[in-house]
Amino acid sequence: MIKKLFTEKLYVKITRNRFEIMKVSGDLAVEVVSPAEPFSTSRLLIGEFRLAERHLSDGIKKVLPKQFLKKSPEILMHPLEMIEGGLSEVEEKILREIALGTGAHKVEIWLGKELTPQEAAEKLENA
Repeated sequence: MIKKLFTEKLYVKITRNRFEIMKVSGDLAVEVVSPAEPFSTSRLLIGEFRLAERHLSDGIKKVLPKQFLKKSPEILMHPLEMIEGGLSEVEEKILREIALGTGAHKVEIWLGKELTPQEAAEKLENA
């Protein structure tokens, strides 16, 4: 119960040079697009690690504005492109590390259809 006071659940959809960050409560979503400073490369969805982490962090700050008690998010990362054949260990590690670098205390990765906010919350709960 107390954990819920300090945790926010986020669903992050990732496409080339773009993050869509949504609270699973459904009350706020932010899109971060990076055409001037691309973090995707021709071979990797996240090819520029530090740049992607900075853009994700900036987007999360917009979704979770500063509060007296900082909430450490649980994040469901959902790559939507460049996933043919699944993700390699390296790609999974990149997704986890950029989310952890933003202050998340729990990160899960989802491959499959796009989820509703409620479905994303259930995936985080059951992981």
